[in-house]
Amino acid sequence: MRRNNGKNLTGSFPSDMPLVRAFECLLENANDAFYVLDRRGRVVAANRTVEALIGIKRRNLLGKTLKEIVSASKLPKSIKGLVKTVKKKPIRLELEFKTATGKTIDVESTSIPCLSHGRFVGILGIIREITERKKMEKALRESEERFRSIVENSPSGLGIIDDHFRIIYVNNEVCRILGRSRDEIVGKDYRKFLDNESKALVQESYLRRQRGERAPSWHECKVVRKDGERRSIETTSTIMRDSNGKMQSIAQIVDATERKKLEERLSALNYYGGELNRAQSIQQIYRLTLDAIEETLGFENAAFMMVKKGCLQVGDQRGYGEPKLRMPLNGKGITVKAANTRRPVIVLDVAKDKDYVRGAPGVQSEIAVPVENEDRVMGVLDVESKELGAFDEKDAVLLEILASHAATAIGNLEKRAEIEKRHSQLALLMNSSAEMIHTTHLSQRLQKIAEAIRQLGWQRVVIRAVKDQGMELTNPEDMVTAGLTDEEREFLWTNRMPGQVWRERFGPEFERFRVGEFYHLPWSDPWVRKKFAQGTVSSRLSPEQMVDWDPQDLLYAPLRLADGSIVGILSIDDPVEGKRPTKESLAPLELFIHQAAVAIENAQLIQQLNTARNQIREYADQLELKVEQRTQELVEAQSKLIKTERLATIGEVAAMVGHDLRNPLTGITGATYYLKMKLTSRMNSKAKEMLELIDKDIDYANKIINDLLDYSKEIFLEARETTVKSIIEEALPLVNVPKNINVLDLTEDTPRIQVDVEKMKRVFVNIIKNAIDAMPQGGKLTIESKEKGGNLEIAFSDTGIGMPKDVLEKLWTALFTTKAKGMGFGLPICKRIVEAHGGSISVESTVGKGTTFTVTIPIKPKIEEGGEKVWVNVPESLLSTMTKA
Repeated sequence: MRRNNGKNLTGSFPSDMPLVRAFECLLENANDAFYVLDRRGRVVAANRTVEALIGIKRRNLLGKTLKEIVSASKLPKSIKGLVKTVKKKPIRLELEFKTATGKTIDVESTSIPCLSHGRFVGILGIIREITERKKMEKALRESEERFRSIVENSPSGLGIIDDHFRIIYVNNEVCRILGRSRDEIVGKDYRKFLDNESKALVQESYLRRQRGERAPSWHECKVVRKDGERRSIETTSTIMRDSNGKMQSIAQIVDATERKKLEERLSALNYYGGELNRAQSIQQIYRLTLDAIEETLGFENAAFMMVKKGCLQVGDQRGYGEPKLRMPLNGKGITVKAANTRRPVIVLDVAKDKDYVRGAPGVQSEIAVPVENEDRVMGVLDVESKELGAFDEKDAVLLEILASHAATAIGNLEKRAEIEKRHSQLALLMNSSAEMIHTTHLSQRLQKIAEAIRQLGWQRVVIRAVKDQGMELTNPEDMVTAGLTDEEREFLWTNRMPGQVWRERFGPEFERFRVGEFYHLPWSDPWVRKKFAQGTVSSRLSPEQMVDWDPQDLLYAPLRLADGSIVGILSIDDPVEGKRPTKESLAPLELFIHQAAVAIENAQLIQQLNTARNQIREYADQLELKVEQRTQELVEAQSKLIKTERLATIGEVAAMVGHDLRNPLTGITGATYYLKMKLTSRMNSKAKEMLELIDKDIDYANKIINDLLDYSKEIFLEARETTVKSIIEEALPLVNVPKNINVLDLTEDTPRIQVDVEKMKRVFVNIIKNAIDAMPQGGKLTIESKEKGGNLEIAFSDTGIGMPKDVLEKLWTALFTTKAKGMGFGLPICKRIVEAHGGSISVESTVGKGTTFTVTIPIKPKIEEGGEKVWVNVPESLLSTMTKA
């Protein structure tokens, strides 16, 4: 190491000393950088290592002061060190030296005072580059800071405890768990913060580990916070020794309180999940679900809402004064949002959420979770709180688990109901199949089929039986309905579709609408709306009952046989559940329609067989009837012949008797008249009495002759319009009614009738006279009229002596009489007159109580053109003795 003048380094040092020369040589070739400052702080010497370190040639370095080679930021520190060195004190400093390139390097400078005979003469400096060391120190420092930050901010609590249970260090998490500041924790006995049960457990384990015995490093215990709250923690400890060899425990502390609560909640959910799977009703599912919410979350308001017909409706709820309103799925609402997005919705402040619909007062936060399975949203679990931010993601997870249990329970309930439904449907199908066999009539079988299908869940059923593949309906009995009114059925028959339409509906154009054997044409399909008009038979379903079924939807199926031929057409409407049909829901019907097709075919075959039998029977019956008719005609012809012969005989006798008797009667009448005219003034009373008796007998004899002629002659009617009351009023004055007999006329002025008034008056007079004769002791005769079945009935009821049965049987026979006088022609003549009007006369009588004669005549008789009709024919041989009535 040389000075600038080439002299030795020591200056005043004795240069001739071999030791000094050796020292200079050593410094010159040392790996460390050496330099020498004089008393004024200037560089007076430097070895080659300095030159290599700072990149400045020694000749340029000599004479420079520290100010020129030390960075400005480190200069004050350097000057202070120089001052201390001048005071003969060695010092070590970290400085920054300037390099030839203008950069700085970190160096460690050791300054040693140089003394000569005890006097300060300069400074020997030793410098080492510490740039890499500084980098390492910085990295270490940063690493330590990171480690400290990690430890301090670790989500797990970390603490160090000495062998006397005294806490040496805790991080922020431990402070949070214990609810105390670090000053309140460090230096305290760790056991102070444990509950009594945990103290003994931790102490025993800690002592065993310190003794070198095996002891569990993991513990679960409880700590007591400053506010008295107990929290569950889990600790994992490791034994280590400090620099003095004393044992310490490093404890990792995890706050397990929330996890424990979550485990308890999950345990409760697991319990309720089992209970929900055993639920037997939807109401039980509602109750268990709300119980689970109450136990796991706690709540102020909670509801189990179900999706029904496009709305969310409350199934069950708690905490609300009144039921919530129905929430349309196309409207607003937190629950609606959860149902539509199929995701949980947490609202920390309902006042800031535009979807919130105000319900219970005071609500500030809400959580809603959908209850869903793979293919649909069944409902929503909704919980509300009067606290802001009352719910978090953990609550959402718990509610999702519960919603999953509830969805499974509802699904199981629906599956059980579906199984029971299928079972009942199969039982119904079996019973219906048996019932179909019991009847052979086609329409009755069709009715059984329709009623069975209606019991399978369809409110309206129409079955059309077709005779051939033309599918035309010709007989109303071949169309049977169930669930339709008579007017609706009549409308369907009147507006029935031609067979061609049905053949098209079973064709390839409609193949895309097939659901198994059925064809479902949804009204929502634009092609269907274009192809068909709206139905005119109104649906029985209300809008509330409809889920996704439209009342304009069409659902029909052909009733096919095994060979593919169609024997009927089934149309069904108005599903009880209000849902569109699926292949699964139509499966029982598909089983049944094949049986129904076979049943229809069998009924048609039986019907054809019965028709053939009936035709054969009809032919036999017609043959038998023709024989009977022919026989009856022969009998009637014989009877008529006998009657005709009898009437002819009576007519001939009547004509002879009338002719033979009327001549002498005429003479007697003339003689009586002459005697009355010539001898009246000279006759005594007895003679007059005899003449009157002769007149009466003459009249009586004439009446007998007239009755006999009337009975045997042909009757002609001269009909005109009148009323029964009018005829009665004309007939009553012609009868001598005793004072002890009361005649009550109750006949009506309506209806008007077409009769021969004179002949009908004769009938009424005859009946009235007979009634009076039957009441010798007096009584009452009631005459009534009433309209019945296009006829008019006139009843004559007396309170007379009545007639026995044997008399009634002979009453209409000519020449039969019960009176002392009379030939028995009165009632037979009346009968002929009434029958000539197309009517009838009948009698009912009870001995001792009275008799009722009933005359029945048509209100509108068929009258031949010209106003007359011949009702009874007699032989031509009698016409010469008859006059027109």
